[in-house]
Amino acid sequence: MALTREQRALFGGYSAETSDIRDALQRVIRDLKVKILTRDVELDVTKGVLSFDIVEDLDLPHLIGELKLLDNSAITSALPLVGQETVEIEFVRAGIKVKREFVCTGVINVEKTLNLAAGVTLLLTSKKQLTDSVSKFSRSYTGLASDIIKDIHNNSFKEEIDVQTPSSSAHNVVFPFTTPYGAIQNIIRKTFAADGTPYFLYENLFGKTPILKSLGDMNTETEFKDLFKLKKGVNRNKDARGQGTRHTPDHVGELYSASMTKDFDTLNLLRHGALLNNTIRLDISNKNYSENPFYYAKDAKLEGQSTLNSVDPYKNYEVNEDNMESNALNPSISIEMHNPFAFESEGVTELHTHADVLAKSKKKSYLSRLNNMVRITAMTDSDPMNLQIGKCVNLEIPMNAAALPGVDMTDQLFSGRYLITKIVHQVKVKDYIMQINLARMDLSKPRRSSGGGGK
Repeated sequence: MALTREQRALFGGYSAETSDIRDALQRVIRDLKVKILTRDVELDVTKGVLSFDIVEDLDLPHLIGELKLLDNSAITSALPLVGQETVEIEFVRAGIKVKREFVCTGVINVEKTLNLAAGVTLLLTSKKQLTDSVSKFSRSYTGLASDIIKDIHNNSFKEEIDVQTPSSSAHNVVFPFTTPYGAIQNIIRKTFAADGTPYFLYENLFGKTPILKSLGDMNTETEFKDLFKLKKGVNRNKDARGQGTRHTPDHVGELYSASMTKDFDTLNLLRHGALLNNTIRLDISNKNYSENPFYYAKDAKLEGQSTLNSVDPYKNYEVNEDNMESNALNPSISIEMHNPFAFESEGVTELHTHADVLAKSKKKSYLSRLNNMVRITAMTDSDPMNLQIGKCVNLEIPMNAAALPGVDMTDQLFSGRYLITKIVHQVKVKDYIMQINLARMDLSKPRRSSGGGGK
């Protein structure tokens, strides 16, 4: 079987012979090296690795993980492991060399038996989190939010970030005795993109630098026709000869399990201001106030939102048969103090206007909806070139019904564009699996019934 250049890279450069692929692809990473370092000892524990997990998450600005070791060489006694060690993990996948340095923050599940078999699990986090926990600074900033975030991150962690969505809002802000990540999250909470969507600072395992990007850009940067497709394979566990096919080129990236973990929760959306909220702005200098109501159906639309969804279940949401906008309902009220004479500086473009409040209300709506998305957890073979948090995929989910000849059994309502919000890279002795969390705020257009046809 001849492999393309991309397939050979994905499989680590193994031979194109089918037999070689079936044997070698069980080792889906190459050149694995795992070291534990203390101030006095550097120990290569590669041969003792049972498994390791590395987690990338939109809600985390850095990677975390776990490392499970076979302790037949009395690692825990020789070092000993106390939760202050540096762990280096290095491997090659898809032609990409990964080298990550973690800090061990804890040791759990130390299994001691009377025979020679024992195991230990190390909790891992990024060195940046350790630096953050012992670093505090005091400083004032003026300028674009994305520039402030980049400056804090670079100065604190000596690492540049990739600003893929420059902010349009600016800030005058003072951080008194604040941690770097605390300051960054403070800015992110107050910052919104031009379309009103929130920002995220996150890190990919196979990426070079952390990324700062808006939710709107994540959802719209790739046209639907160009999205990587995730779908369940047909008879993917056995081929015609009864041989396993999971790791063959034609099946890499396909799903072998998927389950919906969360559906819409309307009560939570109402309570947290996703569908209707009101911001009361108090002007403490001029001694007046203004109300700024937000209605999801009218105010929360993204430019080009047709690329995001075809069916919005809350487009015209009603309570007691009355349209939300026509009701004097205030399930979520925010009070914002405003002093127009404070912190005035040339070049600060953030406006204290209704439009500014509306944008913040829109962001509040999106943040509330993020916790009420349609969420799906799926397991698939590792494909680092196409599967990364912050990217969208085209997910095809089968209907919960018996297959019928000539009928498309794809669930048209829940299939479609999904955003990858979390990936757990699960590497075991002879296997590499991605557990991916997918989310979307809307539904696809359901297929019209055509008398049993599948089109």
